[in-house]
Amino acid sequence: MVQLNSILKVTDKTCVVLVQCIKILGVSSKKKIAFLGDVILVSVQWINLRKFALLKPRLQVRYLKGTIHRGLVIRTKINFIRGSGFWIKFDENVTILVTRAVVPVSNRVYGPVLRELCMRWPSLGCVSSCII
Repeated sequence: MVQLNSILKVTDKTCVVLVQCIKILGVSSKKKIAFLGDVILVSVQWINLRKFALLKPRLQVRYLKGTIHRGLVIRTKINFIRGSGFWIKFDENVTILVTRAVVPVSNRVYGPVLRELCMRWPSLGCVSSCII
Protein backbone atom coordinates (compact mmCIF):
# COMPACT_ATOMS: atom_id res chain seq x y z
CA MET A 1 0.00 0.00 0.00
CA VAL A 2 1.63 3.19 -1.23
CA GLN A 3 0.17 6.62 -0.53
CA LEU A 4 1.16 10.07 -1.69
CA ASN A 5 4.58 11.23 -0.39
CA SER A 6 5.61 7.65 0.46
CA ILE A 7 9.31 6.88 0.13
CA LEU A 8 10.06 3.72 -1.88
CA LYS A 9 13.21 1.80 -2.76
CA VAL A 10 14.16 1.19 -6.39
CA THR A 11 15.53 -2.26 -7.24
CA ASP A 12 16.65 -2.04 -10.83
CA LYS A 13 19.98 -1.39 -12.53
CA THR A 14 19.54 2.39 -12.71
CA CYS A 15 21.53 4.52 -10.28
CA VAL A 16 18.36 5.60 -8.41
CA VAL A 17 18.08 4.35 -4.80
CA LEU A 18 15.07 6.13 -3.27
CA VAL A 19 12.03 7.79 -4.83
CA GLN A 20 9.00 9.64 -3.48
CA CYS A 21 5.47 8.97 -4.75
CA ILE A 22 3.92 12.08 -6.31
CA LYS A 23 0.74 10.69 -7.85
CA ILE A 24 -1.02 7.37 -8.36
CA LEU A 25 -1.88 6.83 -12.01
CA GLY A 26 -4.88 4.75 -12.95
CA VAL A 27 -8.46 4.66 -14.15
CA SER A 28 -9.83 7.13 -11.63
CA SER A 29 -7.99 10.36 -10.95
CA LYS A 30 -9.07 10.31 -7.29
CA LYS A 31 -7.27 7.07 -6.44
CA LYS A 32 -5.25 7.63 -3.27
CA ILE A 33 -3.64 4.23 -2.59
CA ALA A 34 -1.45 2.12 -4.90
CA PHE A 35 -1.16 -1.64 -4.50
CA LEU A 36 0.97 -4.28 -6.24
CA GLY A 37 1.10 -3.77 -9.99
CA ASP A 38 -0.06 -0.15 -10.00
CA VAL A 39 1.79 2.55 -11.93
CA ILE A 40 2.73 5.66 -9.98
CA LEU A 41 4.51 8.94 -10.70
CA VAL A 42 7.73 9.28 -8.69
CA SER A 43 10.40 11.88 -8.02
CA VAL A 44 14.04 10.87 -7.54
CA GLN A 45 15.22 11.57 -3.97
CA TRP A 46 18.58 9.80 -3.70
CA ILE A 47 21.02 8.31 -6.22
CA ASN A 48 24.01 5.99 -5.91
CA LEU A 49 26.98 8.17 -6.85
CA ARG A 50 29.24 5.25 -7.79
CA LYS A 51 26.76 3.96 -10.36
CA PHE A 52 25.96 7.52 -11.42
CA ALA A 53 29.62 8.19 -12.30
CA LEU A 54 29.66 5.14 -14.60
CA LEU A 55 26.65 6.33 -16.63
CA LYS A 56 27.00 8.03 -19.99
CA PRO A 57 26.61 11.84 -19.82
CA ARG A 58 23.29 11.78 -21.71
CA LEU A 59 21.88 9.36 -19.12
CA GLN A 60 23.24 11.32 -16.15
CA VAL A 61 20.88 14.19 -16.94
CA ARG A 62 17.93 11.78 -16.94
CA TYR A 63 18.49 10.48 -13.38
CA LEU A 64 19.36 13.63 -11.44
CA LYS A 65 17.70 14.33 -8.09
CA GLY A 66 14.24 15.79 -8.55
CA THR A 67 13.53 14.31 -11.98
CA ILE A 68 10.12 12.73 -12.50
CA HIS A 69 9.58 9.18 -13.76
CA ARG A 70 6.90 6.50 -13.85
CA GLY A 71 7.28 3.63 -11.43
CA LEU A 72 5.69 0.20 -11.13
CA VAL A 73 5.05 -1.07 -7.59
CA ILE A 74 6.40 -4.65 -7.42
CA ARG A 75 6.61 -5.28 -3.64
CA THR A 76 4.61 -3.84 -0.72
CA LYS A 77 4.38 -4.38 3.01
CA ILE A 78 0.66 -5.10 2.85
CA ASN A 79 -0.54 -8.70 2.40
CA PHE A 80 -1.21 -10.02 -1.11
CA ILE A 81 -3.61 -12.96 -1.34
CA ARG A 82 -3.09 -15.42 -4.18
CA GLY A 83 -5.95 -17.35 -5.79
CA SER A 84 -4.92 -20.52 -3.98
CA GLY A 85 -5.24 -18.82 -0.57
CA PHE A 86 -1.56 -18.15 0.16
CA TRP A 87 -0.70 -14.79 1.70
CA ILE A 88 2.49 -13.06 0.57
CA LYS A 89 4.00 -10.14 2.44
CA PHE A 90 7.29 -8.34 1.78
CA ASP A 91 9.50 -6.34 4.15
CA GLU A 92 9.62 -3.10 2.17
CA ASN A 93 7.85 -1.05 -0.48
CA VAL A 94 9.73 -1.39 -3.76
CA THR A 95 9.27 0.05 -7.24
CA ILE A 96 11.05 -0.06 -10.59
CA LEU A 97 11.27 2.68 -13.19
CA VAL A 98 9.20 2.06 -16.32
CA THR A 99 8.24 3.82 -19.55
CA ARG A 100 4.75 4.89 -20.63
CA ALA A 101 4.16 1.41 -22.10
CA VAL A 102 5.11 -0.17 -18.72
CA VAL A 103 8.40 -1.57 -20.04
CA PRO A 104 11.28 -1.49 -17.51
CA VAL A 105 13.88 1.19 -18.21
CA SER A 106 16.78 -1.02 -17.13
CA ASN A 107 17.64 -4.52 -18.23
CA ARG A 108 17.78 -6.00 -14.71
CA VAL A 109 15.41 -6.17 -11.72
CA TYR A 110 16.85 -7.35 -8.40
CA GLY A 111 14.90 -9.42 -5.87
CA PRO A 112 11.72 -11.47 -6.19
CA VAL A 113 8.85 -10.50 -8.49
CA LEU A 114 5.38 -12.02 -8.21
CA ARG A 115 4.23 -14.41 -10.93
CA GLU A 116 0.97 -12.46 -11.31
CA LEU A 117 2.88 -9.31 -12.26
CA CYS A 118 4.96 -11.20 -14.82
CA MET A 119 1.79 -12.56 -16.41
CA ARG A 120 0.28 -9.07 -16.56
CA TRP A 121 3.44 -7.48 -18.03
CA PRO A 122 5.62 -10.07 -19.84
CA SER A 123 8.46 -7.57 -20.30
CA LEU A 124 8.86 -7.49 -16.51
CA GLY A 125 9.30 -11.26 -16.39
CA CYS A 126 12.10 -11.10 -18.96
CA VAL A 127 14.31 -8.82 -16.86
CA SER A 128 13.57 -10.14 -13.35
CA SER A 129 16.05 -12.37 -11.58
CA CYS A 130 13.61 -14.30 -9.35
CA ILE A 131 9.93 -15.05 -9.98
CA ILE A 132 7.83 -16.40 -7.09
